[in-house]
Amino acid sequence: MKPDAAAGRYARALAEIAGEKDAKALEALTAEIDLLAASAGSDAALLRFFDSPVGNDAHRRAATEALAKSAGLSDLAKRFLAVLVEHRRVGALKGIAAGLAEFRDRAAGIVPAEATFAVAPAPAEEKAMQQALEQMTGSRVRLSVKVDPGLLGGVTARVGSRIYDGSLRTRLHSLHRRLARA
Repeated sequence: MKPDAAAGRYARALAEIAGEKDAKALEALTAEIDLLAASAGSDAALLRFFDSPVGNDAHRRAATEALAKSAGLSDLAKRFLAVLVEHRRVGALKGIAAGLAEFRDRAAGIVPAEATFAVAPAPAEEKAMQQALEQMTGSRVRLSVKVDPGLLGGVTARVGSRIYDGSLRTRLHSLHRRLARA
């Protein structure tokens, strides 16, 4: 099983246990898993300790308990961490957190969107883009922003399979095609 596939399956199972349609429960659980991914999932030494096939299982269980207690994890998150440690999948925490965030957004009716600007936008421009996309889609939008100087100017946005292209590059290509036909 590929690491991404494993993370997706763990995220789906965790979302189902938490109640896939319960946005508040998923929100709280996602925050806990994000915390675990940021702490345990980012520490290379800790990942080696938890995911190594050699070592003492009692030490891993004790470390898991200590980590869960210091992070103040709920019972569900604590049990989930124990399962990850047992199956040596702590390294998949970042992917699991990302997958769980998708389930949380879906339960809350939030649509993922990606906007690519030619230059880094100001916070007000990001906010305006998010509001425009929300108005066009009729849904709340979680906007991620990228910068691509190749656009020359303007912005492109992707919401699901729909693409909105207001880039200068596309307009210049369109003008070039019209001039070539004329």
